[in-house]
Amino acid sequence: MRKFLAPLGASALMLVAVACGKPPTASASDADVVFGSVEEMAAAAEKEGTVLVYTDFLPTDAEALKKAFKRAYPKINLQVQRIGGTDLIARYEGEMEAGAPSADVVISGQPDYYAGAVDRGMIVPLRDTGVLGFVPNFPKKYIYDELDTALIQAIQPGLVYNTEHVPGGKVPKTWEDLLDPFWKGKVVTYSSSGTDNTNQLMALNLLVKKYGSGFLDKLAGQLGPDQGGIQPMHSAVGAGEAWVAMRSLPFMVEAMKAEGAPVEFVPMADAYWPTHGFGMSAKAAHPAGARLLSYFLLTPEGSESVNTPVGSYGPYDDIPDTYVPPTPKDMRDVKERSDELLKPFKN
Repeated sequence: MRKFLAPLGASALMLVAVACGKPPTASASDADVVFGSVEEMAAAAEKEGTVLVYTDFLPTDAEALKKAFKRAYPKINLQVQRIGGTDLIARYEGEMEAGAPSADVVISGQPDYYAGAVDRGMIVPLRDTGVLGFVPNFPKKYIYDELDTALIQAIQPGLVYNTEHVPGGKVPKTWEDLLDPFWKGKVVTYSSSGTDNTNQLMALNLLVKKYGSGFLDKLAGQLGPDQGGIQPMHSAVGAGEAWVAMRSLPFMVEAMKAEGAPVEFVPMADAYWPTHGFGMSAKAAHPAGARLLSYFLLTPEGSESVNTPVGSYGPYDDIPDTYVPPTPKDMRDVKERSDELLKPFKN
């Protein structure tokens, strides 16, 4: 499954120059730290002793990252603070604005966050951290320059359905299949009322692109009761209270099956893949540790630690062609059209 691309060209050489001493452009004094080697960076991080990361990773991924980093750097205490959804960014930004920053690295499933945070002096541009020069085999196509971040995780999206209520001939193969009267009131999602976050907006926009502007109204008319979160959504399908749920994740379905739940996962085309990026704080209390963790996230070892579940892919994996990288233009567009995209689910 793993594949390694050839080393980067001239751009990588420029990044090596940054890593080996060219001053980065970030203005904060703690962002001006540069290291000539990973060993030098690790030694400095060991003296700091700690690095703190805020993340909205699932608990299993957060714990896997912590264990893998500990194996690689046993003298450094990686503190992982899980904060769900948009609360992560709100907390981090609130602390920064209050002059009391705490996170050294922010890992978020809202990859459009970083470019704006760089502009506001919250995050160090990835190209200025110096760490890219230490990972010349990192696939260039997953360095998102316009977003000031890099891909570290993409999760295959799809549907989960109850095998006791859904006969084989009715298993959805396309989003249009959900408009069948058979599904009326039996389709759920974890936020049918809509939340104004990039992932949801991108997912809805892909459906509009594929099926036209009226599709969301028809889909909203099929939905059953609102679910309070992704876990309750899956539980409702497992219990037969709903027959199918949108925006499911394959490893959650596998865990349910292992416990005997009558469920199956269906990958779907024309679906937005939740994508995690990361950024280093411009006011990191542990600047060496922040860089070391950033470097680790870009290595095959670090990538593998958070991409072991089925359906979770990192930059060194053979990601299916249905993965469409996020673009700043699309993300800006969906935010400008958020009222339009969410309106069918708020009536």
